[in-house]
Amino acid sequence: MARAAVWACTMMAAVAAAGMGTAHAGNAEQPVPFKTTATVWLDAQGVPQKVETPDRLPAAIREAIGARVREWRFEPATLNGEAKSGVTHLMLDACAAAGASGELNLAVGYVYGGPVNNQDPAGLAPPPRYPVDAIRAGVQGTWLVTYEVLPDGTTQWMSVDPQGDTQPKRLSYFEPTLRQWVNQLRYTPEEVDGQPISTVVRVPVGFSLDSTPQPASRKEAARTAMECVAATRAEPSRRTVTDTRFKLVSGGS
Repeated sequence: MARAAVWACTMMAAVAAAGMGTAHAGNAEQPVPFKTTATVWLDAQGVPQKVETPDRLPAAIREAIGARVREWRFEPATLNGEAKSGVTHLMLDACAAAGASGELNLAVGYVYGGPVNNQDPAGLAPPPRYPVDAIRAGVQGTWLVTYEVLPDGTTQWMSVDPQGDTQPKRLSYFEPTLRQWVNQLRYTPEEVDGQPISTVVRVPVGFSLDSTPQPASRKEAARTAMECVAATRAEPSRRTVTDTRFKLVSGGS
């Protein structure tokens, strides 16, 4: 049992050291939440046939994520009315925690599927910079940015809409920056029947002047495994949304 406990803590430390969580390796006894991606090859019935996860994760963690994802089922893409095999990319929230007997417990939550960003280790679009003019004017706001990821991985601007209590007239402060940001994004697209396809992506982008410091330690961010698992369930309204051809049908939490 002692050997198992050491293995679990070592594995969690390796996850933290890989830069996936907010923990430090020295806090390995604490639950370690992290974001990651998985590339999934699906057959024409939407059943995962192969799952690949980032090489930087420990092998045991990669295998555990792969085993979990292979249990999920997806709606297959169609081409001319016929179901086809394909490839999609999943954005995942996960949490590693040592159990009472020293075993490693892993929670894996589906965030969304679609093309995967190539500029961030977690597959998420890196945020744009806050426009200097907006900072000077003390202007804040949240915008839903919609763009299309093309088959070659580049992007095409579609629209931007205010969210919540954001005033539409503030858009002039942010639209140039948002357009430039979208133009610089690069993705690995989804595939249907062996060919890359276009996918529409919607990303909520918030600009806030609130300088409240965030928790600096794993102990402050999540004190129990239950809190850690809860952290894998972000508010849906804050998530990226895509028009993926491969809708999740079952599993994912």
